Amino acid sequence: MKKIIPNNGIFPKVLGLCFIFNYIFITANDKNAIHISQELIRKNKIDSAIVYINQNISQSKSLVDKGLLYVELGNAYKLNHDYEKAPEAYQNALKIFSMKKLLQEEFYVYTHLAEFYRYRRQNTRAKEYIDFCDKILKREKINDFYRLKFYNRKAAIFSEDPSNEDSVMFYSKKALILSQKLNDSESTLISLLEIARVYEYRKNYSKAIKHLQNIVVLAKDKGDIQVQCDAMVNLSRNLDFIKNYQESIKVSLEGFDIATENKLSYNQLLFADNLQAAYKKVGDYKQAYKYLRIRLQLTEDYYHKLYDDKVLDYEKRFKSAEREKVINDSRKLLELQGEQIKRQNLIGYFILSGLITILIFAIILLNYVKIIRKQNRKLKFVSEQNEFLVAETHHRINNNLQLVRILIDNELKKNFTDDLSNRRITAKIDSLGILHRQLYNNQDKKNLNLKNFLLEIKQNLDFLFVENQIEVKFDVKDLVIPVSNAMYIGLLVTELCMNSMKHAFPNQHHKNIDLKIDTDETKVYFHYEDNGEAKNEIMKLNLIEKLCRQLKIDYRIDLENGFKFSFNMKL
Repeated sequence: MKKIIPNNGIFPKVLGLCFIFNYIFITANDKNAIHISQELIRKNKIDSAIVYINQNISQSKSLVDKGLLYVELGNAYKLNHDYEKAPEAYQNALKIFSMKKLLQEEFYVYTHLAEFYRYRRQNTRAKEYIDFCDKILKREKINDFYRLKFYNRKAAIFSEDPSNEDSVMFYSKKALILSQKLNDSESTLISLLEIARVYEYRKNYSKAIKHLQNIVVLAKDKGDIQVQCDAMVNLSRNLDFIKNYQESIKVSLEGFDIATENKLSYNQLLFADNLQAAYKKVGDYKQAYKYLRIRLQLTEDYYHKLYDDKVLDYEKRFKSAEREKVINDSRKLLELQGEQIKRQNLIGYFILSGLITILIFAIILLNYVKIIRKQNRKLKFVSEQNEFLVAETHHRINNNLQLVRILIDNELKKNFTDDLSNRRITAKIDSLGILHRQLYNNQDKKNLNLKNFLLEIKQNLDFLFVENQIEVKFDVKDLVIPVSNAMYIGLLVTELCMNSMKHAFPNQHHKNIDLKIDTDETKVYFHYEDNGEAKNEIMKLNLIEKLCRQLKIDYRIDLENGFKFSFNMKL
């Protein structure tokens, strides 16, 4: 007979240990999957990352790790310009963490949503999520890793506006301290990138360039292609500031090839923009024109992706589903209360009548609120579309003016005409460019500050005044006038100055031009004069005559002791 040895409880213990080891193995696999996902994204292997993350989400045994994988999936979709699936992935993560009441992880998701909207140039939405994080941070102690990501994103949002340079430096240094503590090389590079941006804002270009060169080397060593390209874009821009155009072109060409190879469309656009400007500075207009055309095409493709209507449609559908869920939950609760009231006595019927009245009022109120929210969404959508159209129009006008300037410069160089005549043409184009820039930056699109406009025109012509040894004085009173009048006055001042430079001073040593514009709140008093001696030549004022007709004014000319031109115009 076979001897039976009692187990004394050993088998249940072995089984328990196997279960524990199996759980640890699964959990370790989930953590490893998150790390591999982050590594694939960091090396810009986005398609592989998406496939890998989706596989691991379906296999993950831990809800928390599944939520973290959804966050990485959102990051991958964002970099792949799939702006419909990215927010869906973030919201899936948020649902998991909200259900598990994990406030730390909710904080982490809000940080990524802030970065998603900053990436799409929707800074208002990005700041809303940053505000959510600030509120959580005030009442909850957040772990170092999540706070590190938050400080980095907050610095990035602040860096969109140069006036926030102190805030950018403050949060970047906080992030840098945490990244070094946690040995997070990617976050260290991002923090250094923001600090270099602050040095640029402060016009300490040499220090910014040194930082950026180190970042490029470190990012290349770590295989972080996105950070490497971002640093190279900033490096080429700072090299332009110190007029080292050849080195800027070299960096931009290398960066453009890397961005093209890795399908980083926004970085391609920035490199093409810098190459167009740098080639123009060194006089290589053929290459400047080439990269201007590339930039225009990339700009159009990028903004079509950035503002895909599917994104807005998804956001509306998501919000609608949330509202329906709230309404359905409320309806179920009211039906339950109705059943309880039916089982009560006569007093209960009176209560039921009261509740029905409240219910009717609540339904009317909910419908009213729903209508208001729908109108608000429409207004917000129209507002965002208008902002996009204004920005797009600004880019196109600016690009077209640059293209016209390049083409005219090329044509004028082919024709051996008087250099001052060439500059007269380009000065008028520059005047229109100045008007467009000031109008775009101005809150009031119908009116313009005449003093700022004319002083910028003078600054644009200063090198001609210096070259011709002319002393120029503009005394313009602060005055806001309609844009159309400002445009004609700007062209008039440009033409008068160019006319004086060309005709008024034959063989003179002392050359003066004075412009004075005053107002008594009912009229504008315009007075221009020079001390030129060539009175016959200065009378060729065909364009000035046409500009005065557009302004509907009568002008006066006095040729004694130089040339004097004046008029009065009603406000």
